[in-house]
Amino acid sequence: MNINQLIKSVLFLLAGSIASLSCSEDSVIEDNPPIPPSSFTWKQVGLDGLKVNRLESIENQLYAMTNDGLYTMNVDTENEFSSLGLKGRNLLDAVVFDENHLLASYRDTESFKPEIYETLDGGLHWVIKEHSFGLPGTTEAVTDFEWDVSNNTLYATGYGVLAKSTDQGTTWQPIWGGWDYIGTGMMVELNPQKPADIWFGGQGGIENGYLVHWQDEAVQNEWNDLVPNPTVPKAIVFDNSTPQNIYVGWEGELNRTSGSGKTWETLIDRHEEAHFFFGVGVSDSNPDLVFAGKWIKGAEQQPLTLYYSQNGGDTWEESTYADEDQGGIFDLKVISTEGTERIFLALDKGGVYEVMMNTNEPQTIK
Repeated sequence: MNINQLIKSVLFLLAGSIASLSCSEDSVIEDNPPIPPSSFTWKQVGLDGLKVNRLESIENQLYAMTNDGLYTMNVDTENEFSSLGLKGRNLLDAVVFDENHLLASYRDTESFKPEIYETLDGGLHWVIKEHSFGLPGTTEAVTDFEWDVSNNTLYATGYGVLAKSTDQGTTWQPIWGGWDYIGTGMMVELNPQKPADIWFGGQGGIENGYLVHWQDEAVQNEWNDLVPNPTVPKAIVFDNSTPQNIYVGWEGELNRTSGSGKTWETLIDRHEEAHFFFGVGVSDSNPDLVFAGKWIKGAEQQPLTLYYSQNGGDTWEESTYADEDQGGIFDLKVISTEGTERIFLALDKGGVYEVMMNTNEPQTIK
C-alpha cells in the first residue's frame, strides 16, 4: 500500500466513525425536548382592566391585591374571583393569617398616603389598624409582607427598612435600615426550607439597586453592584428542592445563584429594553422547569409573553398570547399538579390569566 492509499483509508475510516456518531446522536431522545406551543392553554380568569399588584397562593385559594381592593378565587372550582372588600383602594400587599384574619397594605396612587387595614371576619368589615410601622405618629407604606408561621413572626419592608412584628402587625422593630429612608421601596422573602434565611432588597434614592442576605439575626452578605444601575429587585424565588438555588428578578435582568449568593450568573439580560422581571416561579414537581414574566417600563400596551426554561434557567424559550395587549406581568404563581403546570399571571391592567402547561406531551426525536 502506497502512502496515498494509506491516507485515503484513514480518511475513510474517520468519515465512517463521524457518520456513526452523528447517527447515534440524532436518534437519541432529548432529556428536555422543546415543549410545543400546543402544550400551552391561555385563559383570563377575571379582574380584566384592573392592575393586579400582587398574587398570593395559599392551599387552594388565590388572593389578588389590586388597585381596586382585595379579591380571592378557589383554584379548584370554576368560580370567579370574589371581592374581599377595600374596593377603590390600591393595595400593595396582604398577609393571610387565616381565612378570617388578614392585613392589607394600602397606598393612595395620588397622595401616596399609606394605611394598614385589618379584618377579623374574612373581609366583611375592615378597620384601620393601630400599629407602629413608621416614625412615631406616622405611618410608612408597607411595600411587602412576609409571614413566618413557624415562629409567629411577621416581616415587612418599607422604603428603606426591614422590620419584624411578633404580635401580628401591631408593634414593629426595625432590624435593618430605618424609618423614612429615601427610596422607592423594598421586598422580602423567606426561604421556605430555612425560615431563618431571609432575603430582601430594594432601590435607594439614586436608583441604586441592592440585595441583602440576612440569617440568624445578622447580615450574611450585601450586594450593591450585582446588577448594573439603575435597577431594583422585584422577585426573589427559591428552588424548594435545593434551597441554595435562588432566582432574583430585577429591573433589566433575571439572575441566579446556585450557592446561596457565593456566585451569581445572569440568565436573561434585558437592560436595553427596560424589562422588569416581577414574576418568577419554579415548578414544585420539576425544579428544572422555571418560569419568568416581564413588564416593560413606560409601555401603554405590551405583549403577554411567558418565558420558560426546562434546564433550571440555563436556556429559555418564549410563549406569547397574541390576544392580550395589556400583557405586562406584575407577579406570577405556579401550582404544580401531575402532568400539568398552572401558572397564574397578575397583569398591569389585564387582570389575572391562567396558563396551563401540559408536561405530558410525548418527547420528539431530535
